[in-house]
Amino acid sequence: MYKAYWAAGAASLAVLAGAAYAAAPAKAPAPIANYWMDVATTSGFGAGMGGGGRPSMGAIMGMMRGGSSVMHSLELRLASKQKAAGTPDAQHFVPPSLQMGPTLPLVTPVIERTAGTPHTETPGTYEKPKGRMLIYWGCGEHVSAGQPTVIDFAKLASGQIPKEYQSLARMGAMMGRSATPPQVGQSAGYGEWPNKRDSRPVPAAGSLLGAHRIEGNYSPPISFTVGAGQDFMPALGLREAGALPSGAQTLSWQAAPQATGYALSMFGSGQNGDVIIWTSAKGAAMSPNFDYLSPAEVKRQVTAGAVLAPSVTQCVLPAEVATASPTGMVMGIGYGPEVFFAEAPKAPKWSTRLRYKSTATLMRGMGAMMGGDEGGNPRGQAPGQPAKKKRRGLGGLGGVLGNLPIP
Repeated sequence: MYKAYWAAGAASLAVLAGAAYAAAPAKAPAPIANYWMDVATTSGFGAGMGGGGRPSMGAIMGMMRGGSSVMHSLELRLASKQKAAGTPDAQHFVPPSLQMGPTLPLVTPVIERTAGTPHTETPGTYEKPKGRMLIYWGCGEHVSAGQPTVIDFAKLASGQIPKEYQSLARMGAMMGRSATPPQVGQSAGYGEWPNKRDSRPVPAAGSLLGAHRIEGNYSPPISFTVGAGQDFMPALGLREAGALPSGAQTLSWQAAPQATGYALSMFGSGQNGDVIIWTSAKGAAMSPNFDYLSPAEVKRQVTAGAVLAPSVTQCVLPAEVATASPTGMVMGIGYGPEVFFAEAPKAPKWSTRLRYKSTATLMRGMGAMMGGDEGGNPRGQAPGQPAKKKRRGLGGLGGVLGNLPIP
C-alpha cells in the first residue's frame, strides 16, 4: 500500500540529547525504480502552439493581449536499476479523466553515436559587439537607487570587466536550484514520454485525478492515485491591470491555491538597440529560476526576496522600465507543490515524484501597437467598417523576438 505525502517545508531534525555514542543505523537500500512526473500549465502568448498545430492569427493576437489560451503538458521519466531482458518496454496506464486513451508509452531513446567531423574555420571579418544590457529589478512605481545595472557589450568584448558585471555573474548562484530528473544513459532501464512514438498534446480538459499504474519489463509495478488538490495547477491569467499616471504598469494574476510563490521577468528593447531586462526580485543578483523548484527552495527564495510570497497577486512594473521599453515580453511563474508516493514507508521498491508549475507569458503594449480597443476594433474606426491595412510583424520587438509574419 503506497503512502502519499506533501513536501511543503524543510525536514525536521531529531536530536538525541545526552547520548555519548550511538551506532549509525544501516542505510536503507535505494528504490529499484524512480518515476518522475513533471506537471505544467502554460497560459498566454505561446500556450496554443504546443502539439505541432499552428495557431490562427486571431489566436495569436488574443494571446498577445493576455488571452485565455491554456495548455497542459506532462513529462514522464522512469529510471530503474534493472535492465530489460529483451527490448525495453514500459507503459503508463492513465485514468480516463486524462482523455488520452488507456496508456502512454514510455520509450527508451536510442543514443546515436556519430563519428566526429573535423572543424574548419572560414576566415571572416570580426565585428565588434555593440549595444548595452540594462538590468532593472523590483516591484514598485519607481526603481530604487542604483538602477539600472548597465552592461556595455563593446567594453566587455575588449576585456574591460565592469563591476556591474559581477552582479550579473552572481545571478546563477542566487537562482533557485532545481532538482535534476532521471536522464537517458544514467540507469540500466529508462523510458520517457513524450517521445518519437507518441507526442500528442494533453487535452485542455484532461485531468490527472484517478488511479495511475506503470508497468514495464525493467521495473517493479508502480501504482498510485492522484487525489484532490493534486491536479494540474490553474492558469495564472497574467495581464496588464492598468497604468499609473507616472507611466508605471500594474501586472496582476490569479492566485493559484497550490502555489508556493511567484516570480516575474520582462525582456524588451530600448533605444539604440539596448536590451532591457527586469525581474520582480528585490535585488540585482536575484534572477528567478523559471523551472520546477521544491517548496523548501521556494520558501528560501521568498525569504531572500528573489521570489514573491504566495499571497501576492500583483506587481507594479516601474515607470522607468515601462518608459525604457514600451513593449516587451513578460513571463510569470507560479511555483507548485511536490507530491511523493512510495511502495512502502521504509525501503520501498519504487518511489514516485510529481512536480508542478504554472507559467504565463504576456506581450506588453500589443493592444496599443495594434491600435485596437477592448472590443478588437482599430481605434477611431466604427464597428463594421473595413479594417485598414497595417504593418505586419511585431514592430519594435523584432530585435528581441524576431518578426512574426501573418500567414
